[in-house]
Parts: sequence; C-alpha cells; structure tokens
Amino acid sequence: MQRCAIVGTAQSWSQTPWTDPGLEIWSLNDAYRLTGFGRADRWYDFHPLDHFHFVDEGHAPVYAHQVPAGYYVRPKTHLEWLGQQQIPVFLHPDYLTQYPAAAAWHHARPFPKATIEAAFGRYFTSSPAWMLAQAVLEGYREIHIYGIHLATEQEYLEQRPNFEFLIGRVLGPGPVDYQVAAGLRTYRTAHGTIVLPEASPILSSDFQYAFQPRPRAALAPLQWELHKIGVKHARAIDQLKRRPWWQSPAPIRQELARLEAWRADVQDQMHRHELAGQWS
Repeated sequence: MQRCAIVGTAQSWSQTPWTDPGLEIWSLNDAYRLTGFGRADRWYDFHPLDHFHFVDEGHAPVYAHQVPAGYYVRPKTHLEWLGQQQIPVFLHPDYLTQYPAAAAWHHARPFPKATIEAAFGRYFTSSPAWMLAQAVLEGYREIHIYGIHLATEQEYLEQRPNFEFLIGRVLGPGPVDYQVAAGLRTYRTAHGTIVLPEASPILSSDFQYAFQPRPRAALAPLQWELHKIGVKHARAIDQLKRRPWWQSPAPIRQELARLEAWRADVQDQMHRHELAGQWS
C-alpha cells in the first residue's frame, strides 16, 4: 500500500516519523528551514516564482504591510535551494515562463493542476489540499498529516473546510475505525487511512453540537455586555463634546470612568473564561 506524510510547519511537524522507510515525506514552501527537518521525497511550491519577496536568513519579522500584494515571503536562497534538489519538485504549471532559468532544474515538475481539477473540481483553498488531492489521485491510501493545523482565523474560515472535505474523499463511506495511541489519531476505513497528531485541530472539535454545551457560549452574554458599554461610552463622549461651555464636565467624566472600570471588569471575566477553557 502506498503511504505518504504531508508535512507543514505548525507545531506538530516534529511528530513526523522520519525513520519509517515505507512512508514518503511530502513537504512544501520553506519548511526545510525547520531545525531537525529530517528528509523529504517530494517538494511543493505552487506560488509564482516571479512573485517572491526574498529576505535574508535571520531577518527581523516581516509584516503583511511590508510585502507587496500578491507576493510571498521566502528565504533569499529559496530558488537556489529548489534548483539543487534531487527529488521531484512540483511547481506552478507556468514556472518556466515565470523563471526561465528553472529549465535547468532537472527535478522540477509542473504541478498537474488541470488533471486534479478534472477529478475533484475547482474547490481548492490551500497548498496542502492540492497535495492531498494528488495523493488520492495517485492511489495513496494511508496519508499522515503533520504540521498542518489550519487554525488561524483565515485558515479556519478559508482553508480547513476544503481540506477536511478531501480527507472525507480519502476515507469514503462506511464505518470508521478510530484509534488514539502514541499521541496520534488514526481514522481507518475500507477505502483509506488518515493519521493525525492529537494536537491537530483537523477533524476535531471541543464540543458535539446539540448534545454538549458550546464551550465559548458563556462568552456571549459578556460580549453583549461589552457592546452595551461601547454604546454608552460613545454617547458619553458625544455628550462631552456637545456640552455647553458653562456646564461642568465632571459628571460626564465620572460616567466615563465608571464605564471604563465596567469594561475592564467584563474583559477580565472573559479572560478568565478563556483560560478555564484552555485548561479544562
């Protein structure tokens, strides 16, 4: 059975079983910079080769507003690194137009985007999703996923639904044998197997809808209270601006101080709820 691991850069990447000889390692972008990254059998970078924003090793943090729209941050030696690889390197289908010097990269491959779209449609929102679809199309039936959490707000909203949809394509219909051991969750069906770190939020939730209370439901009344405080605060500021010159501002300022204290108290309650959820 063909087996592969798709490895990203979120915290659980270090759980990758580098020494499993029957497991191919597929990774992407600049994950090779991770200290302790063991090996790879394939590499992927679908982004246009002429739209990289290069930075020096050990550079200061790069913020979104510093990167031109449509460009992607990469180490200064990234193109050189891609060209030196002795494993298949899957690139943007138009990579030769974007960077003609890549014609000398003997292991570069145009990613088969059209073939994958013909099989799965056009719904793709992340590089790992493209990689997972290619694995399915090529007959891989045991797929490990490390270092791919899709847990930030943008990833959660835009990328995670598509990725979990494709995991469903791997597992297919029928009963699922679910096991947890050695820090890993394994989902096995007659059609395929998915292995995920316990730390990964993929295929995971902290409550079961309709049968368990939503952990963050307690925050809703506090969020509404914050909204009311904000409205009252804005009104008080407006009153302060519009008051006649002869009227003392002291009562309005006292009200503003009261609202600020109220806001701080509510925010403290929300913080304690969030901490309780993390440690429960």
